[in-house]
Amino acid sequence: MKQGPPAYYINAAGVISPQKTYCDRVFLTEISEYAGNKLTCVLPDFKEFMNPFQMRRLSRMLKTGLAAVMICLRNSGVKVPDAVITATGFGFYDSRAKFLAEILKQAEQQLTPNYFIQSTHNALAGLVALTIGCTGYNNTYAGRGSAFESALLDAMMLLDENESEAQNILVGSFDEVSEVLFRQYARLGYFRKEPVNNLRLFDEDSPGAGAIQGEGVAFFMLSSAPKKRTLCRLRGMKMLYKPEGYGDLAAALETFLKENDLDPRDIDVFINGASGDAARDKWNSDLQHDFLEHAAEVRFKHLTGEYATASSFALWLGAMILKKKHIPEVVLARPARRPERKETALVCNHFLSRYYTFMILDSVTP
Repeated sequence: MKQGPPAYYINAAGVISPQKTYCDRVFLTEISEYAGNKLTCVLPDFKEFMNPFQMRRLSRMLKTGLAAVMICLRNSGVKVPDAVITATGFGFYDSRAKFLAEILKQAEQQLTPNYFIQSTHNALAGLVALTIGCTGYNNTYAGRGSAFESALLDAMMLLDENESEAQNILVGSFDEVSEVLFRQYARLGYFRKEPVNNLRLFDEDSPGAGAIQGEGVAFFMLSSAPKKRTLCRLRGMKMLYKPEGYGDLAAALETFLKENDLDPRDIDVFINGASGDAARDKWNSDLQHDFLEHAAEVRFKHLTGEYATASSFALWLGAMILKKKHIPEVVLARPARRPERKETALVCNHFLSRYYTFMILDSVTP
């Protein structure tokens, strides 16, 4: 990754999540409350983004992904990007399960091709390219908790290449709620088996252990030049896999800040990817206590649930806070902590306390 002040700008976003995030005019003011252990997306009117024939043929998650792409393109003013890069932790789990169930039920005879075609990890990237007529670079990353970060890093490297013709890169991620995945992770203690009110996820008396399963789609228009609509600048990103201990993680954060010419006191907003599982969230809490006690602490997984590419929602949340200079009450971990300055945000997300991500975002003056 390029050192020094990079020129990566998030010029637009399209996000569909368990909250009403598909409308840019509303920034977490209409909050959806759930009483269970799974959070599913609040969907827009698909008729605004695709024709009836597409709606009939596509699975729920493919429709959701395509709608998020169209929202991002509309917000950016770019009709056709130069590259499309997607990421997913587990792909289209439900379509894959239906395809395998059909194989068993019909003894591998006269199978419906749709389930197979729509279950591949790159199905959304191909659908986007065909729909908008993009013949440029097209790639999909499927690295579980580091999938979105890998896609984002790929986009950043494309912008770094002087010989590359990619000026506007569409990069995003998707993951869906799946009953099969839920049962696997609940058995391992990652997801809660007991129902819980999502808005009370971080309460001390919240019952059960583990996160609540969630899902989401987020797409961003990344460029090396800002525009009038630019949300923020992505200064840098760092990934860690299975740090050996808290000291390893803390040292990585210190090094990352120094590489980007920052001191912990320069961080105004700390976006904490805590999942609601106290045991696996401990290192995030320790980082906040040791380095970022002065910053406003923001949490979001009570609104979205936990999923492999939840860091994409964290990126959108940080970008919107810096753009609007406002922190919604529902995401503030400590309502009394409201900094006047909202110029720099640090994202620290983890997935199952194995995959850790740091991202630094800077405000951009119009």
